Amino acid sequence: MMHKVWFLLLPGFLLLDIIRMLAVFKAANAALRRTRGKLGGYDVRLASATGGHALSSSGVALSTRALPHRLVGRASTLFISGEPDPGSAGPVGVRRLREWLSRNRRQLCRCAVMGARSLLPRAPDVHAVRRQDRAAAPALRIGPRPDHAACTRAHDWQVIEPDQAEGLALSWIAQDRGAAFADMLAARFAVPRGRRCGMPRRRRVPIEPPASDARIGTLHLWIGAHLQENLSVARLAQKVHMSTRSFARFYERATGLSPGRGLQQIRLDAACRLLETSPLPLKTIAGQCGYGSQEVMRRAFVRDLQMTPREYRRRHATMKSAGAA
Repeated sequence: MMHKVWFLLLPGFLLLDIIRMLAVFKAANAALRRTRGKLGGYDVRLASATGGHALSSSGVALSTRALPHRLVGRASTLFISGEPDPGSAGPVGVRRLREWLSRNRRQLCRCAVMGARSLLPRAPDVHAVRRQDRAAAPALRIGPRPDHAACTRAHDWQVIEPDQAEGLALSWIAQDRGAAFADMLAARFAVPRGRRCGMPRRRRVPIEPPASDARIGTLHLWIGAHLQENLSVARLAQKVHMSTRSFARFYERATGLSPGRGLQQIRLDAACRLLETSPLPLKTIAGQCGYGSQEVMRRAFVRDLQMTPREYRRRHATMKSAGAA
């Protein structure tokens, strides 16, 4: 019997984490098919509130099916990535999505979110649970619970950070198939055992223009169009008519990053988009994104994403083939 794994993709979901999880489940299915006596596997489904194309934070859209009104069976796992629209009454609004979760809670034996915390029941409790989880990561409780009860309380949900998704998928597989099977898969993905319960790695989240100040969004768009130029902090400050010191404080308050780190992240996001959407050689992508050389781009990917640009492109291709299946 196939275990359904639903990926609910909301606007702004993190593409790379979805790629990583899909790769883990695909590898698990391939290993199970090769092992005699192992029946079933994982039926992975990409879904959005209305179906069609869901837009990631990097600007790449994935094809999804519409989330069914009701789930069938009691063996479904749900992973939500992205953010609902807090003010919308439409299908991606918080209220409508909460109603869907309430309607299908008995069919969900495991639930996790990355972002989208506004959808969780008793949301204030989530932060306390998250602090406790960080203090004792190996003791994280990620469903299913022994009685396979529905995910109805905040502490029944796994709240993860970016770059923990691969480890989460492996921990679920360990629950279903045993630690030895998960260890075998983990060796392929270079995920240490200690990271399988959500211990963070060092990847940064793609920055988004804060809604509170349009100047940051305008500046990010300008940077994206001038990545091949010399973009010093002084020049960025000049674009928003501030002194260098005032701009540095302003930018860090608005984004949580230094101007230099923000620029690095924009370069990285642009390179990711080109790797995902074009067949351009790595050297050409490095030049278009303002990296001094292909080697400089490679070091940036390894530092922030723990993989090379070539590996990133390969994993994205794996994700596309899984989504089209």
